[in-house]
Amino acid sequence: MLPDGEKRLGVENVGVALGYSKGFFFQRTKRESKTLQALRSMNFSGEQIWVEVVRLGEDRRESLRAKTISLRDFIKLVTYEAISKRNKKAIILLAAFAETGIDRVLDDAFKGRSVDFILEKIVHYSKWTYEELEQVLVENREDLRALYPWGSPP
Repeated sequence: MLPDGEKRLGVENVGVALGYSKGFFFQRTKRESKTLQALRSMNFSGEQIWVEVVRLGEDRRESLRAKTISLRDFIKLVTYEAISKRNKKAIILLAAFAETGIDRVLDDAFKGRSVDFILEKIVHYSKWTYEELEQVLVENREDLRALYPWGSPP
């Protein structure tokens, strides 16, 4: 976490989380490609910041520098991988994030806390056009039919 509270992820671990090599992020973003154009159409910034990571261990302190991306860019990359590449690890990550997120929202709502923080997320992601959202829904339905060709999921 940065001093201003921003949370970031190391770019090498992004590829690993999605089932690729540590060089995955660099390969996807180093040159203008269809993938990078698609990500940018989702307002992916690709901004990378070097961060000093301090690890505390038994009687020692170790620090290293890591190149990082924002959580928002990470989510956009995972979403792209899930929808466009049908990457199973990306789909699982999104499901885990969604379950964790809805759990927090419902927890806060039932405890009488404000859930206004979710509105900012909705506004950000609703910048997609109606056609883009409709295409995502069509692809999701196709994926569901491919996963459960015999009928409804359990």
